[in-house]
Amino acid sequence: MTLEVASNALQSSRQRLVNEYVRLARTMWLSLTPADWWNDAVTYGAAARLALLELALIGQVRRLGVSYADQTLRMVGVTPAGNVQQLVYPRVNTDPWLVAARPAESYRGEAVKNPDIRPETWPKKGDELFDEVNKWLQSALQRLQTNVWDDVERASTDATLGRYRGSKVLEYRRVLHPELSRSGSCGLCIAASDRWYSTGALLPLHANCKCGVAPAGSDYDPGFQLNSDDLKKLYAQAGGTTAAALKNVRVKTITHGELGPILMAQDARDTPNSVPGKDSDKWTTPDRKTTLQQFQRMKDRAIEFSKRYKQVSDTGKEVSFRYEGRTYRFKPSIHLRQSWAYQRALLNQVQSMLGTAA
Repeated sequence: MTLEVASNALQSSRQRLVNEYVRLARTMWLSLTPADWWNDAVTYGAAARLALLELALIGQVRRLGVSYADQTLRMVGVTPAGNVQQLVYPRVNTDPWLVAARPAESYRGEAVKNPDIRPETWPKKGDELFDEVNKWLQSALQRLQTNVWDDVERASTDATLGRYRGSKVLEYRRVLHPELSRSGSCGLCIAASDRWYSTGALLPLHANCKCGVAPAGSDYDPGFQLNSDDLKKLYAQAGGTTAAALKNVRVKTITHGELGPILMAQDARDTPNSVPGKDSDKWTTPDRKTTLQQFQRMKDRAIEFSKRYKQVSDTGKEVSFRYEGRTYRFKPSIHLRQSWAYQRALLNQVQSMLGTAA
């Protein structure tokens, strides 16, 4: 097996898993009524279900990452060794439940720009409000797609690097995947493709990045030839001034408060999608400890939310309350009972995970 075959197989497997998650998540979000998107009881119920699905996805792609690491290590004559944790959430300073709820934040962020438009039912294509309301939904679904791919890319790569470290491989390089992006590898990835990184450090990525990794050392560097072949094709296809521009891109790495190392253009000034109240110096490498801390946080939130679901269910009236520094509004809905069930399932699962880890 060659590096290209192994790398492409990994990417294909990850993409299939992501596509299935996105399909289920889209179905979930698009089943809500327009009023549900403003109802935290429903959006956080949906997010509870999707958080569990993503945690299962993270476990799967981490196993794929270890399998890929074993294949690439054997290619360079290294025997795979070391244990890799199967479930490490790839973000810090947040938790899977909060991240899973972000499509609703994106929807509301677009909708508040037009406060006079609040449909009771979804407009149909051709209706006067369709284009505007559809823009809100597409913003939510795009947030969903970006978040899950960022998580999958980081989780899988982290597991691969963990296996490399356990096998005493000290460095690795970025492997380009121009075939996975509509416009090919971006200038940022191309500019960084000649670098080696310590296996003790995560690969700097950008949003929707499709780059992989491969071991690198004085006696082996299988990613070098693969990248060289891809770069020749990219420059030939770009031609002229475009090819020259690609070669002249300069990059830098900054630290995002949740995701860690982010690849950016040298002249970029700020962190993309910054985390409110979370400075870059608060970031630490995700590990089992940070993941369990997030599970505890989700457990505490679920216990508090259970009381609020019951209040709304018992009284049939809206409940507004403060928790973790923000205001939540739980309202009656035809989806309230199902949302509460999703929340209880999340609570049961994180309690089980915490109990197993104890």
